[in-house]
This record gives sequence, C-alpha cells and structure tokens, in this order.
Amino acid sequence: MTAAGEMRDGARVLVTGASSGIGAATALEFARSGATVALCARREDRLRAVLDLCRAHSPDSCMVVADLAQLDGIDEVARRAESGLGQVDVLVNNAGIPKRRRTQALTPDDVESVMAMNYFSPVRLTLSLLPGMLERGHGHVVNVSSMGAHMVSWGTAAYAATKGALELFTEALYLELGSLGVRAHLVVPGTTRTEFSTDREGNDPPLTDPATATPPETVAAEIVRCLDDDRFLTFATSADEATAASKAADPNLFLANLREVLANR
Repeated sequence: MTAAGEMRDGARVLVTGASSGIGAATALEFARSGATVALCARREDRLRAVLDLCRAHSPDSCMVVADLAQLDGIDEVARRAESGLGQVDVLVNNAGIPKRRRTQALTPDDVESVMAMNYFSPVRLTLSLLPGMLERGHGHVVNVSSMGAHMVSWGTAAYAATKGALELFTEALYLELGSLGVRAHLVVPGTTRTEFSTDREGNDPPLTDPATATPPETVAAEIVRCLDDDRFLTFATSADEATAASKAADPNLFLANLREVLANR
C-alpha cells in the first residue's frame, strides 16, 4: 500500500496540540482525507469541539486529554492513543509553546521549560510509539518545526533552539529508519495565524504583523501532503522556502544584513 493510500484510507493518526491552530486544522484535514484521528491537547472543551468537527467525517476519531509538558505521563498518552485507535500509523508532533524573549532577559527556567515541551516531549512520544511502527514495518513521524530554525532566532533564542534540536532528531529518524519502513518528515511553517503569533503573557510582542500570517489550513494541507512521497523537508509556503534558501546560501551575509535591519528594534 502506498503512503498516500495509508493516509487516506483508514490510517490511524495521532495529532498533538490539536485543540487549536495548526493542530486542529491538521486533525480535520486528516479526518476529511479518510483517516481516523486521535486528538491530543490539555484543553478538554476546545479539544472536544475539534473532535466533533472531525467525527462528522471520521466517526471513530477520539481524543486524549493530557498536558504534554508532563514528561512522565508521555508513555500513558501513547498507550491511550493506541488503545483508542487500535494502533498509531502516523504521529504528528505539533504541540509546542512559544518563547519570545531576548537572550539578556531569559532565565534558566524559560530555557528548560520550552525545551521540555518543544523537544523532550515530542521525542519521548516518538520513542513510545516507535516500537509498534517498527514491529508492523510501517509508520510516519511528522515533526512540526519553525522558520526560527531557518531564518532568524532574533528574540526567540530559546524557542528556535528547541526547533533546531527537533530538526536534527528528525534527520536521524529519516536516515536510520527509512529502510525499516518508518518514514520521518519535517514540516516548517512560517508565521501562522494562530495563538503563537499573537501577544501572549510572558512573551515579547510578535516581530511580524499577525494579519499577514499564513492560515493554519495551508500548513495543515502541507502536513497531510508530505506523506505522499519520501521527502524529508517541507516548507509551508514557497516564500518561506526561498527565505531559508537565501540564508543557507550565505549565512554570514544574510545574518550581517539582518543584524543591521534589526539594530534599532
């Protein structure tokens, strides 16, 4: 069976951070594509509202209410998802927290809490579900990253570092597990029209205008579509891809120019 066939015809998909934004849009996109979805997040009321939308297309979809920042509970989250779905064919690690704060204002707690949620949590959930995928000889792990790891981490040092770590972990999965039937995918959204891109308590104001951000449905469509082939890296928009390519071509020049632009902010 092809990856596209798995995804559209009865695949069982776990999406984290599914109560809003990219996660909610992704869960609904998978449900519309014929998958059965387990939605995971900590806000039960909002998660249930998304689940109702998914069940209109995929009646057997379910939800797992959990705070993924509680790392000792990750194995239980995996167990509950597998119990609700029967098995997990596709894991979408989307849950995360922002941290917009300049380095001179960061505290050790800032750095450790965002690393726990954005890196340790998806890694532990992946490791919990990986044995089942390897035993069955097929599966997909989709990790959602950020343009902070490809463009600029100005004002987001702690956050961007978590995504850089997640990207290298995903690269290892891609290289090491492909011959075993488990495929890893990295999806990079730019600024997206979600709670991440708005003013949040404990964070500096957004660097860009949220009104110009990409709709979460655009990112969700790319997350679903990336399973159709063996690609490792998918950018949500062509503009994001071009920006990342510009930095990669000459990071010294790119960052030097950007530093001048940002000098007075």
